[in-house]
Amino acid sequence: MRLPSNIPFLFLTILFMYSCSENKWDVDVEKVEIAQEFKRFEKDLYSVQREGLDINELENIKKQYPQFFPLYMEGIMSFGRANDPLTISVFNQYLRNKDIQEVIEKVHKTFPKASLQPDFEQLNNAFKRYHYYFPKRVVPNVITMTAAFNYATAADDSLLAIGLDMYLGGDFIVYPQIGIPKYKFQNFDKKYLVSDAMKAWLLTEFETEGGQNLMEQMVFYGKVAFLLNAFLPNETDEVFFNYSKEDIVWCEENEGPIWFHFIDMELLFNSENHQIRKYMGDAPFVAGFPEGSPGRVGQWMGYKLVKSFMENNPDVDISGLMEIQDANKILRKSNYKPQR
Repeated sequence: MRLPSNIPFLFLTILFMYSCSENKWDVDVEKVEIAQEFKRFEKDLYSVQREGLDINELENIKKQYPQFFPLYMEGIMSFGRANDPLTISVFNQYLRNKDIQEVIEKVHKTFPKASLQPDFEQLNNAFKRYHYYFPKRVVPNVITMTAAFNYATAADDSLLAIGLDMYLGGDFIVYPQIGIPKYKFQNFDKKYLVSDAMKAWLLTEFETEGGQNLMEQMVFYGKVAFLLNAFLPNETDEVFFNYSKEDIVWCEENEGPIWFHFIDMELLFNSENHQIRKYMGDAPFVAGFPEGSPGRVGQWMGYKLVKSFMENNPDVDISGLMEIQDANKILRKSNYKPQR
């Protein structure tokens, strides 16, 4: 394509520099190789679940999922020890339950064969970027499941499980029937699936013994959000934070007041659990904030803080960011100064 000859050279230079800086952390995923499997546990159960598993079917499932099956039976569903005959009996009762069958049928219709392939490809590319920056860390195999609404995601060693029954849409009639609060319904949109899965793995992989005060919690979750932004470059902030567009707009418009609320109330180094939960935990709103505030504003603010740190410290790359365990250092060197 030819460019008009009258465009100033300086403008082209600035345009080039800007376009390069837009994807500072991007990676050519075609050049990154990882070994990663994607399997659908709930699909393999679907054909036999109405009658329960006989001995041969049970052994076949165990062979297909030698690592995941014990995790599912013992950890995720708490049925009991995977090899205990009583546990298998409980599992079969679960599979024959009419309500459970209706949920599994809904999952089957919502996520038919091959329908998740674009999501798997997106997640695979995210893990390629992850592997590029953290080559010594494990890249997990990914397995989908139904888990009776116990878990949207579960991570263990080299496995990452995704509970598809938690992504059936905010209008799925069962969610209010089992007592899930209305403000959480937006989280059940499929658009959050890939980001939630990647977030679950990052939270597990980089979990530390810190987080004793609000600032440490904010920085930790801010780091994870920063990584999500780098590894899923085509997603938006609303997806990373399980927010609506209105939630993001509220946070952006109130960035200064939120920050100075933390400063004025001397909350940054507060280690009281109820205060940390108030600003970091899931909630329909933050008590004491103006109308429209979403929950978890501390996580969003932590992201803004970490983003400012990375912008003001160009010598620090993504792996270097995760090596910094001193949240106060990130605060000091972030030069974060939103307008009051």
